[in-house]
Amino acid sequence: MYLKLILFSVLLVIVGAEKVRYDNYGLYKVHPENEEHLKFLKDLYTNDEGYDFWTPPRLVGEFVNIVSPPELKEELEHSLKKRSIRAELKVENIQEAFDAQIISRKKRNANDGLYWTNYQTMEDIYAWFDRLEARYAFVKKITIGQSYEGRDITGIKISRNDSSRAIFLHAGEVGADWLSPTVLAHIADQLIHSDDRETRAAAEEFTWYIFPVANPDGFQFSQDSVRGWIKNRRPTNATTTGIDLSKNWNAQWGVSGGSFDARDDNYIGLGPFSEPETRFLSNFIQAIGTSLTGFFSFRAYGQKLLLPFAHSSDPMYNYNEMIIIARRAMGSLAVRYDTQYRVGTSKNIHDGATGSIVDWVKHRFNPTLAATYLLRDTGYWGYTLPPNQIVPTAEETLDSLLAIIREAKFINVLPSS
Repeated sequence: MYLKLILFSVLLVIVGAEKVRYDNYGLYKVHPENEEHLKFLKDLYTNDEGYDFWTPPRLVGEFVNIVSPPELKEELEHSLKKRSIRAELKVENIQEAFDAQIISRKKRNANDGLYWTNYQTMEDIYAWFDRLEARYAFVKKITIGQSYEGRDITGIKISRNDSSRAIFLHAGEVGADWLSPTVLAHIADQLIHSDDRETRAAAEEFTWYIFPVANPDGFQFSQDSVRGWIKNRRPTNATTTGIDLSKNWNAQWGVSGGSFDARDDNYIGLGPFSEPETRFLSNFIQAIGTSLTGFFSFRAYGQKLLLPFAHSSDPMYNYNEMIIIARRAMGSLAVRYDTQYRVGTSKNIHDGATGSIVDWVKHRFNPTLAATYLLRDTGYWGYTLPPNQIVPTAEETLDSLLAIIREAKFINVLPSS
């Protein structure tokens, strides 16, 4: 991983940010079935043998996604087979999967909206926000600051009835994640245009803040140059660039799940809020924090709903009520396409990474409803998820959000307006 990032950095300097390609790179799903298997994979991950881990090795029985360059495929397969570690080549040529994500992209449809069957660009989303603001008095475009490279951090406010109760939706914190920004744009579209009774009621009952691209530099860089880029784009020293914004918040920052090495994809920075992107967003949330009824962050991938807090397995705040709400809501999510989500704290069901935005918001303002969505899929496709899964992901995600509101009312934990 270190070697790959350094080579990418050198290559981009030489060719002027020409797009790095992944021709014949393979995506392997690897299954560690005992401690010996897990130790080998952890050593491979730590020693940086030229592979890229989309999901790091953590637990026995929990699969690991490894991306291999073509020249190392045979060596990887041999090493795994020699140790009787079960592995499947899920995607033989990652570049073909990436190409399929953009080949049919169109700007907008005949009604001046977005094509939901495409992964959207930041330019298209922001231009669509302008058109929504011009068309509807209850929609306001909000720019809260700029990224390191000067790109706007922009969202919209949907407020039909000036409700004092707010729900905040946040996405696009990981550069390589093209799914969550498009999903949030689709949810915004439904809150504005849908005739569904429950969707319209939620749009009228709450003020909605929707920020689909929290890492505009990383998102754009993944479009233009390195498709698998995770971090933002602030240089950290002469040879490395970027901080993992998803771990840069002042919530048990640096306790677990992140790296203090600037060469790593999960580098957490020099301290909480070290990055302009997290500082501007935190300042805006501070200004509206007391009105927050719900706060949800979205990213690909894993099909999990993570509840606060990542540093502990103990129930904290209103965890006991929230786990009931969340499990019922994920049941509602599964109705449409039978997509199965796991629910729990990150420490229990994911990577236990601290420093997340949801944990910070929950600790600082304690909104009744707070969670992080890890969207489709469980790792078969990962960041190569085909465009034909965008609309189903968006539809089932909105189903679950409405169910969270419904279930919270049912067990009487939502404050009255």
